[in-house]
Amino acid sequence: MRWQTLAGVALLAAVPAQAKDYTLAEASKPGDCFRIQLTMKLAGQMRFQRDGKMVPVELSAAAAHEFSERALALGKSGTIEKVARFYEKAGATITVGKDRTQRALRPERRLVVAQRCKEVPLLYCPVGPLFRQELELTSEHFDTLHLSGLLPGKAVRIGTTWKVSNAVAQALCNFEGLAEHDLTCKLEQVDKTARVSVKGTATGIDVGAQVKMTVDAVYHFDLSAARLVWMEWKQKDEREQGPASPATTVETTTTLTREPVAQPPSLTDMALISVPQGEEVPPQMLQLDYQDDKGRFNLLYGRDWHLVSRSDEHVVMRLMDRGDFVAQVTISPWTPAPKGKPHLSAEEFKQAVNDTPGWQPEGEVQAGEVPSEKGRWVYRLSESGRLDGLEVVQNFYLVAHEDGRQVVFAFTMTPKQAERIGTRDLSLVGSLDFPPAKK
Repeated sequence: MRWQTLAGVALLAAVPAQAKDYTLAEASKPGDCFRIQLTMKLAGQMRFQRDGKMVPVELSAAAAHEFSERALALGKSGTIEKVARFYEKAGATITVGKDRTQRALRPERRLVVAQRCKEVPLLYCPVGPLFRQELELTSEHFDTLHLSGLLPGKAVRIGTTWKVSNAVAQALCNFEGLAEHDLTCKLEQVDKTARVSVKGTATGIDVGAQVKMTVDAVYHFDLSAARLVWMEWKQKDEREQGPASPATTVETTTTLTREPVAQPPSLTDMALISVPQGEEVPPQMLQLDYQDDKGRFNLLYGRDWHLVSRSDEHVVMRLMDRGDFVAQVTISPWTPAPKGKPHLSAEEFKQAVNDTPGWQPEGEVQAGEVPSEKGRWVYRLSESGRLDGLEVVQNFYLVAHEDGRQVVFAFTMTPKQAERIGTRDLSLVGSLDFPPAKK
């Protein structure tokens, strides 16, 4: 009887504990600062098409980021929508097959701004353009801007579930477009912190490729501090081949720690004086920087151009517009003009272009000089024809410096896409810069 009584008392005591409500919400305000540490490990394979077959190549990566983050603006729902970050550490090691590359952030680009502008994520450095690899290093790690979107924002009980909103799911999965998802959070248990699981699947589009993702994550919410302080996010991606990326199958584990801190010197009002106010970002802050390894030319280009190949002979980029492939450009340093001759003549350039292997011109659309700044000569030749048997339109540009250095641009697109490129070919050509010649 005594043991039965004690068991009954224990049961009665446990019922109210299970039914207790716990408020999982963050009361954010502009000026809030956090210190964040991220580690990521990835393993899987890429699949390239060669000779009509898909050839697998092993892929692995590891990354580590440490940065301070200051909230600059809140959305209508009270969630943080714009932050300034200062990276103390940002690096990644990527191994594809037997090739290993290191990525790092230049010291002069450690200050960045992350925000959502009209539901589009943006990350930029307010003091100068980023390299494409620097943009990927800082924008493709786990999205801390939407962490609080995983919270229910109200009191819940152990066992309660809630679905992640579409906007938060799209951001945390790093999709350009979300097709569907069933990501669901559940309050699993409460000890010193509340433990919440996040599980489900999501399908979306990234750089024109369809991606299917499976998520199995958990985070801890500090009830006394009313902050999400830790997370382990595991995901498995199945990515189809896209216009600017290969097919991949990878598994990724990201670990995050997050703690409130006092405002650091790197994120004071004076340190952020270069950050634009409001949502609008000056277009020049969104440009990316490309510098030829041999110092032959530099480019400032829009983010819709994606680098897909580079060698000593050429650089290949593809233009993506809202997930659609529009055009490809091949940029090739040309043989310098001989002494006493500033550049190839128009006829010589036409002849060189029309002698390109695989190119069969069928009609000239446009030809002539393009107005340019002093010290440069630009000639444009637009032709229709067949490239390796496919019907295309090609816009060729010869850009020559007064000292004889020359660079050729070859833009290739289908006739239907020729109008969509608009003036973006001219903008890319106009951004070419010849560094001071080495003696």
